[in-house]
Amino acid sequence: MIREIKPGQTEDIQRINELMDTLALQRKIDLDRRWQDLQRKILHMRRRQRCLRFVRNAAAILLIPVLTASLLYVRFLQNEIHQAAPVGQITVTAAYGQISKITLPDLSEVWLNAGSTLTYPQHFAGGRRTVRLSGEAYFAVNADRSSRFDVWTDDSLTVSAYGTEFNISAYSDDTTLKVTLARGHIEVSSPDLQTPVVLRPGQQLACSRVDRAVACTDVSLYVETAWHEGKLVFRRTKMTEIVKQLSRRFNADIELKNKELYDYEYSATFTSESLRDILSLLEKSAPICCRILEPKQDQDFAYSKRTVIIQTKK
Repeated sequence: MIREIKPGQTEDIQRINELMDTLALQRKIDLDRRWQDLQRKILHMRRRQRCLRFVRNAAAILLIPVLTASLLYVRFLQNEIHQAAPVGQITVTAAYGQISKITLPDLSEVWLNAGSTLTYPQHFAGGRRTVRLSGEAYFAVNADRSSRFDVWTDDSLTVSAYGTEFNISAYSDDTTLKVTLARGHIEVSSPDLQTPVVLRPGQQLACSRVDRAVACTDVSLYVETAWHEGKLVFRRTKMTEIVKQLSRRFNADIELKNKELYDYEYSATFTSESLRDILSLLEKSAPICCRILEPKQDQDFAYSKRTVIIQTKK
């Protein structure tokens, strides 16, 4: 018997057929196998995450020593290049009539007296700080126990320190070299000394250029070092020494006309006085007269030094 299919039943039949097909496909799926595959994937992902975390942590741990080693290597190369390269020398000269102040590469300070020259490197290397002096200078050495500070003079005299203040007078036209310690500790050595001489503050080493005799005495620091503060201090100082210091300070040629003037002694302190003022004061304290000859212009338009003539009163 054939039944008539009513409208709307056709869609229901098609749905039933589709559900039957889907059910048949689901029955063919191996659930155990799929579950094992899923577990393997989860385990693989966990292992991968652990591996990534390990690599990240290891990289972070190794980065610090690697960076440190790299920085040390770069510094080593820079130091090798620094030491291998020739060190440029700087020469500073204080003109007559002037006092110059210099700051060295290690921040030590040097005052150069008139007519003096200091030569030093652009940077100190090799654990030594070495400078060369011609003339007079006051040194305030920046303390560094790992790097010795040496001052060489033209007479092979060497003054060594690590951090202190001292004065060296080594003008080429002086008959005596003088090293005066203001504070701290210094050693003075030369070919004429069997062992280095150690000075204490307030002590001066004098070395004769005539017979190379060496003597250590206590001196007035004020008299010996006040020049770097712009002062001229004389204490029973002979006229010959006064004339020498005035010539350098004021860039003048001073001539003593009479030999008896050589032994005249003066005690005075000058700060901001001009050369004319100082000569006037000297005239008031002794039977002398001073005459200043102003500089003249040469053919090349340069001016000569002032000339001062000092003689006894008639």
